[in-house]
Amino acid sequence: MVALKLLREEFLQRDKDSIKSVEQEIQILNGLKHQNIVNIIGWGSDGKVHKPSGREITNLVYILLEYVTGGLLFDVCQTMGGMGEDAGRYFMSQMLDVLTYMQGKGVVHRDLKLENILVDD
Repeated sequence: MVALKLLREEFLQRDKDSIKSVEQEIQILNGLKHQNIVNIIGWGSDGKVHKPSGREITNLVYILLEYVTGGLLFDVCQTMGGMGEDAGRYFMSQMLDVLTYMQGKGVVHRDLKLENILVDD
């Protein structure tokens, strides 16, 4: 199983900076190899979606990513409520480890929030 990130055509048509941003994301993800960073499997610009209405959308830009089974940390927090110091330390130590690794590679996340952190099972 993989996760598929489809990029909206409207986003890519805004300007050249949008396309450059996607290319940079792919390049950065491709260069990061850490146990707590989702692995990029592949990418392309020849994606197709067949809508239930019969409409076909072609030439979609996509990124194939490693599938993470547990969902978002945001959802875990919503479901569990407060998780206590031990669980907080558990997650925080992993996040600090990954951020230290990224800093060493010269990469900044720029949108670090619970909705962008995946939890495996």
